[in-house]
This record gives sequence, structure tokens and C-alpha cells, in this order.
Amino acid sequence: MLHHVDIHVRNLGAARALFDGLAEAIGYRPLGHDDDFAGYETIAAGRPRFGLILDPEHRAGSMRVAFAVETRAQVDATARVAARNGAREIEGPGLHPEYGDYYAVFFEDADGNRFEIVAREAAGA
Repeated sequence: MLHHVDIHVRNLGAARALFDGLAEAIGYRPLGHDDDFAGYETIAAGRPRFGLILDPEHRAGSMRVAFAVETRAQVDATARVAARNGAREIEGPGLHPEYGDYYAVFFEDADGNRFEIVAREAAGA
């Protein structure tokens, strides 16, 4: 099981604005921050913490971090929150049958890091 994930960002303020806005909707809460770091812990047990680390030389790669939610309505809601808080290159939300019963929204933060919010529930839901 993962313990935590560190996400490097060039603009910590922009990244915090996005994830402070999304935190509750994806089952997290801010853990604390300073000038170089912002941490988030899970509301429910069993999920890893994640942190945003200031890295002025960071270049986004091909990695994507996916956060699971329970319902498609939550995916829809988080897509709106992400858009209001600086997400860009938003794709969806919608079904992605190439992955099975998969409903998700994909987006990037201001640094080009890739994220996804996904709900796996029955296709009839």
C-alpha cells in the first residue's frame, strides 16, 4: 500500500488553490503547509497522504495521479471545482469504455502535472 505521494510544482500557491478547493470533494483535508510544502491527509482510512513540494526547476512528465470517489455525481462536482480553481486541459467528465465501467475527468494543474478523478460504478448508474 502506498504511504504518500509527493507532487513537485513550480507554483505552490496555484497548486494549493487547486487542491485546497478539491480536497474535501476527493476525501482529503489540508494537513499543513509552509513556504516549500503543502500536505493533505485522507479523511477515510486506507488512502495515502499526498504533498505538494515547491520545485522551481520541475518539469511535468507523463505521470498521472488518480483520485477515487464513490459516484459519478462526485466526479461531475469535482470537475466544476477543478475548473474554478485553476485546472486546465480538462477532458470530461464522461464515460471511458476503453477502461471498462469508468467515469472520469482528466485535467492538469498550472505546472502541467496530470490528474484524474474517477468513479467506478455500474454502467446503469
